[in-house]
Amino acid sequence: MLVMACAFYQCSPRDSDSRMQAAKTPASALPTIMVGAKRLHVEIVQNDEERMRGLMYREQLPETEGMLFVFEAAQLQSFWMRNTFIALDIAFIDANGKILDIQHMAPLDETKSYRSSAPVPYVLEVNAGWFERNGIKVGEVVKF
Repeated sequence: MLVMACAFYQCSPRDSDSRMQAAKTPASALPTIMVGAKRLHVEIVQNDEERMRGLMYREQLPETEGMLFVFEAAQLQSFWMRNTFIALDIAFIDANGKILDIQHMAPLDETKSYRSSAPVPYVLEVNAGWFERNGIKVGEVVKF
């Protein structure tokens, strides 16, 4: 079970260089997923190092972009906002692509963990309010 993995990983600003480079990647070069009827360009993170770093040290996230965390197997997931300057929303997604939960995450708040209510293999982070602005609710399906 992945719980607070970031708590054990020390990330420094110099580690963010590759993330800052990824942040400059044009949306057209990123993979696209469908969240309900809405198209979203995503950075896909699939290994522990990338997952632990996530959106740390980023100062912005374009409105049409997000970060998709892919895990080897469905398990309970837990995220926090250490060194994350952007207000985010997080969706926990089951193996069939169904959104099980959407939560709002405050920047730099290390006091709260955002946990999935059930085991999931996918987690999607977007700008705060993106799901609401696009009419996306729990139960909506994500197509990868």
